[in-house]
Amino acid sequence: MRTSIVVEEHGIDPFVTSTSTSRRCPCRCTYNVPSLHELFERDKRLLRAICLIIILLNFDIGQKVLYPFKLFSTWIHELFHGIAALLVGGSIRWLNIYPNGSGLAFTSIPDGDFQRAFVASSGYQGTSIVGCIMLMFRRNVRGARIGNIGIGVIMLLTCALYVRNTFGLSVLILMGLTLTIAGLKLPRFLNGELYALLAATCCLNAITSAKVLLTVQKQTIGGVMRSSDAMTMENVTGIPNKVFAFLWISLAIIMSALGVFIVVESSEDQTETLRISSDEEDVPEDQGLISAEIPPWART
Repeated sequence: MRTSIVVEEHGIDPFVTSTSTSRRCPCRCTYNVPSLHELFERDKRLLRAICLIIILLNFDIGQKVLYPFKLFSTWIHELFHGIAALLVGGSIRWLNIYPNGSGLAFTSIPDGDFQRAFVASSGYQGTSIVGCIMLMFRRNVRGARIGNIGIGVIMLLTCALYVRNTFGLSVLILMGLTLTIAGLKLPRFLNGELYALLAATCCLNAITSAKVLLTVQKQTIGGVMRSSDAMTMENVTGIPNKVFAFLWISLAIIMSALGVFIVVESSEDQTETLRISSDEEDVPEDQGLISAEIPPWART
């Protein structure tokens, strides 16, 4: 069987009353579809974070501010290229991350247009779909904790198996250990906030790379001139690369919306939410005042 070497890269970018619908799934979790008002009230911090991620990661100064998230976005993008190569019967030779935020997945796959197209498109498609699923579990206590630990462990495994450059090894090992420890030690609230940011960064990969998708066809990555994912798709299918760019950006928008609107919560999470709501309702109207019993000597 003939095999072809495929290099997939991630380029440099030149992050009331309830009207919600609640349903129960077989695992006793409940997934909710909130109203727009509820969505903003409960997830306004996440929505603000998503807007900031989208804006900042498309500009140089923003990439410096969110540098760790930029590297995470690149790593998970390249990882999905590698997973796609394994699914079509190929292998991952190495997976490197570079200081400028770019990355390279060097894979070997069976020869064929379908295999090339599947691997080339998997970076943006995979991050959108998996990021959407991750966002759905952002309010699930176990989901957030297991998610952070799982991402950290997978990051460390990729370092052991595939990452071969010094910079990639150093930053990914540090990030992997940090996420694993955070998942184990951070309190529930902070764990959920960190997990939600990672999920949003993953889901928004195509949107935060919009500048690259729409304007870059080839660039130097790892010292070698490489074609972009969209350009690879054009070479394989004959369809203009901007068509794939818009398709991937559209998919990221749809998956992000689904991930934000549909929330999977366990019975434990719902009980905690109801308890907090009940506590808020029991607070008296003069909650901002400090009350104390008048001592006998002060009474008239």
